Amino acid sequence: MNKRPTKATYRRRQILALAVLVVLIVIIWNLVAGIAGFISGVVHPAAKPTSTSAATANASPGVISACAPAAVTVQAKVSLGSTEASVFSAKQDPSLSFTITNVGTQDCTFDVGSKVQFFTITSGKEVIWDSKDCLVGGKPRAASDTDSIITLSAGQPMTSPASIWQRVYSSSTGCSATTEKSVAGGGASYHLAATINGVKSSNDVQFILK
Repeated sequence: MNKRPTKATYRRRQILALAVLVVLIVIIWNLVAGIAGFISGVVHPAAKPTSTSAATANASPGVISACAPAAVTVQAKVSLGSTEASVFSAKQDPSLSFTITNVGTQDCTFDVGSKVQFFTITSGKEVIWDSKDCLVGGKPRAASDTDSIITLSAGQPMTSPASIWQRVYSSSTGCSATTEKSVAGGGASYHLAATINGVKSSNDVQFILK
């Protein structure tokens, strides 16, 4: 005759069944969480980390960028000494210079060195004098040209030092009165243009030599 299980046996069986149930719940929960994580990773991939160097470069304070050509204007100037003039007597040599302005809203840097600084004087369609023809120490200018990168403050014009035109033609042999012939005076009209780092002067500068 079979004996009925005791109460202690029932209790042990219940505890064992409960433990198995807890283990099954934990396994099922982990499986569901893993599947959900996989689906989330496919739908919303994690963003790639930004490198420290790139973030630093994009947020570097105090760095002044080079001027865009459109942010710079150039005005050619003809003067007698420090005073702008348009008529010169027979014994007066015109001084050539330029004013450059950053018309943008941010300070920027710009090269105004002799390597990228040119003056041209014309009469009608004829080129009378071109600073590219000038010699330095008997050699073409290109051999001694330099860069000169300056900071242009937004909205603040800067005027270059003046150089004297000796009222002569220029050619492959130079641009000074020691090597070139004189131009006509007697009321002849001339025009000056300046080109600085690829930016040409926007004004028409006409002057008369008597």
